[in-house]
Formats: sequence, C-alpha cells, structure tokens
Amino acid sequence: MNGEVMRRNALDPLKQWCSQRAAEGAKLLGMCAPPGSGKSWLSRQIGGGVVSVSIDDLYWPQPQLQQHQRGLPGSHDLPRLAQVLDEFRQHGRALVPRFDKTLANGAGDRIHDHHHEGDLLLLEGWCVGARGIPSLEAYEPIWQRLDGLLILIPPSHNHVLRWRLQAEARQRRRGGGALHPHAVASMVERFYKALPPKQCFVPLLKSPQLPTWSLRLDHLRRPLESIQSAIHYS
Repeated sequence: MNGEVMRRNALDPLKQWCSQRAAEGAKLLGMCAPPGSGKSWLSRQIGGGVVSVSIDDLYWPQPQLQQHQRGLPGSHDLPRLAQVLDEFRQHGRALVPRFDKTLANGAGDRIHDHHHEGDLLLLEGWCVGARGIPSLEAYEPIWQRLDGLLILIPPSHNHVLRWRLQAEARQRRRGGGALHPHAVASMVERFYKALPPKQCFVPLLKSPQLPTWSLRLDHLRRPLESIQSAIHYS
C-alpha cells in the first residue's frame, strides 16, 4: 500500500473539520504536524473552497535562506506571510510564493507566485502554532491571526525520522533533488533540539491560546480516533 493510499484515511476527518470551522465563520486555520506526516499531501486534497498554503513556501529565497537552517524559526519570511494571511482574510484571495525544495541541490529556493482564491485558507507546517521559546516570539502575530489550529500527533518521535526518510526517498524516485539520509537524520535532530516538543508543542493542547484540536496518528499515518477538541482555551 503506497503512502497516498494510507493517508486518505485522515482526509475525511480533515475535510469535515475544515467544513465545520468554515460554517462557524473561520477564514484562516492552521495545521501543525511533524515532517513526513503527510500534512502537505492531505491539505492539497481537501478542495471545497479550502486553499492550502504551506509555511514552507514562505521560506526566505536564496541567498537569504543560507543564513538560516531551513524549517527552523527565522527561516520564514514573516512579513510576507502576514501579508498573505491579511489579504486572504480581507478579500478571499492572495498571491502566495512557491518554494521548490528540489532546487539548489536539495537546499531549495523560492520561485514564482501563485494566485489562490477560496473560502478558507489552511496554513500547514511543522512549527505552525508553536510557542514557548524566544526564537518563536516573532511568530506570535502570525499565530494570532488564525481562527483555529489542528495538531497531528505522531505515535513517537522515532516515527518522524522514518516518515521524513520515506518522503525524501519518494522525491528521489521521482527525479527531484533530495537530501541524503544522513542529512535527513541531522535535520530532524536539529528540529527537535531547536523546538523541544514538551516545551513548544505539548502546551498547545494543555494550555491553548486559540481554538485547538488534535488528531492522533498511528505508524502508518492513519487516525487512531476522531479529531478531539481542547475545549478550554483563553
């Protein structure tokens, strides 16, 4: 069974969650999930007026990106991301840059803008909503723009590395630039050191600052239960 077939099991709950939030008047939602969990594929399949935007597409272009570790706080063009979100909330449309990870020998680079229009924008990414350390303070104005957050929870941190290796292998088979397995392992390790889960992600459910939901996944990225709400938020 290929990865796309396995991830379809999480697609219906995600579609329903987006539909329910839109019916409540939401315009901007966030989805937080670890590397390789299938968040990008899932968000692109929702349809129904839901515009998918990956925070990865808001990396700084080269050569500015060389000053940062891709994926970690500081590597994103936050002024441009704020502009995208504000334009969509006001007009239901926005010009969004696209980042091609196959360029620059797998380091990636930003390419041309794409026009997006719809009823709801879903911002997805590994660090979406994360807080708790000084390097994330600049992201708070972005997260405060969101009307809700969904967190995909892996069975363990070991699965994150496994999933990321699988994703890079798929990219390599398709002929695109991909990171060497050692580079992937190093990247995931740096992610967890820079954004410790207990400090940056666990509090999102235990003391949420915006309407927040979670979906637990098994080792095949399938939902273990229905989407759960963290009801008591402030």
